[in-house]
Amino acid sequence: MEIAQWYNMDECIDRTQVLNTLKSLKKEGKIDYELNGDILKIEDIDLDETEIDDLLDLFDSNDVFEEIDYSDEWDEDDRWVDNDFDEEY
Repeated sequence: MEIAQWYNMDECIDRTQVLNTLKSLKKEGKIDYELNGDILKIEDIDLDETEIDDLLDLFDSNDVFEEIDYSDEWDEDDRWVDNDFDEEY
C-alpha cells in the first residue's frame, strides 16, 4: 500500500496517539509531516511496507481520513496554505 499526502484529522478519536506516532516516525527520519488545524500533510521518506500498513491501520482505527481535495501550495514562509477555504469567504 501507499500512504497519501493529505489527511483530515477532524474526526480523530485519539489525536494524542496519532500525533505521538507521527512524532516518533519523524524523529526516526521515516516521515516528514506538518499539521495545519485538522489537515495533515505527510511525506513518506523511508517507511517500509510494515510501517506503512501499521500507520494506515492507526489512521483507520482513529478515523483519520484521506483528504483528496487539497492542493500543494506554499506561501512565502515555506508553509503550505489552503486556498480552497479562502475562496469560500
